[in-house]
Parts: sequence; C-alpha cells; structure tokens
Amino acid sequence: GLIVRFIVYSGRLDDLGGKGHSGNVVLHLMRDFLNKGHALYMDNFYNSVTLASKLLANKTYCTGTLRVDRKFNPRPVISTKLKKGETTCQYGNGILVGKWRDERDVLYISTQFENTMVTMENKRGIQKEKPKPVIHYNAHMKGVDRADQFMSYYPIERKTIR
Repeated sequence: GLIVRFIVYSGRLDDLGGKGHSGNVVLHLMRDFLNKGHALYMDNFYNSVTLASKLLANKTYCTGTLRVDRKFNPRPVISTKLKKGETTCQYGNGILVGKWRDERDVLYISTQFENTMVTMENKRGIQKEKPKPVIHYNAHMKGVDRADQFMSYYPIERKTIR
C-alpha cells in the first residue's frame, strides 16, 4: 500500500468535522486527484451513496463495502433476504449498490464495476462465485492492511497538561 496523504483527526470541531465528516475527509484528501479517472477503494467507514455520487461527478470511480444504515441506501437491496451465494443489486445514476450472501451479508457499492459474478478458486482449489466489485475490493484493500500496520509504527498521541 502507498500512503500519499493523511489527516490526523483532532475532534469534531476541526475543519472537516461535523455532519458528513467521512465524506468530507475523502474529498479533501482526493482534491488533487479528482477529474483524472482514478479509481478509489474504501471501506464502509467512508463509503456512501452520496459520496459515490460526488466522486462520480468528479470523474473518480469508487468501489467498496457499505454500511447498512447509510442514508440513501436502496431499501429493496437492504431488506432482501439472501441464501448463501445469492446476490441482489440496484443501479441508479451510475452507482451500483449490491448485497451478496457469503458466510454473512456483504453490502457493497461501485461506480466502476457491474454486478457480474466471477468464479474464483481459493488456496485449497475450491471454486466459488463472487461479485466482481467484491473481488476487486479485496484485491486492492490488501495493501491498506499493510499501510495501517506501517502507520501504527508512528503513534500520534495527544498529551494534555491538567
């Protein structure tokens, strides 16, 4: 993973705090990379339909997991009960919101990929079908785990004198 830029969150009163904080952070960090056709992979802390729409309007694709309780998530996708291996999705304004049942429900969003199922083979040679956005998300987010590990070597602590 490559860390190009990061922000130390100092509380809800900082410039990016308040309502829509996570989306504001993403747009701020991406400001020099928008309108260039880049693809961004994010976990469910940052992703939302609103952010995906803003990024797409700025010619930036996004793919990642999505929290069930996010505003503007399509209710039919959220409420559909799936059996293992099944998927459902809804498209709107260039944004795909999908749900796939593996060991548990996985909710995802993408402005880059369609909801096609791809056959994958695991380390033991067992074949399994997964949605294309999930495959790409997993492949690209492996580096983030390493980046998080490297960032942990440089703890940023706030010391106060009382």
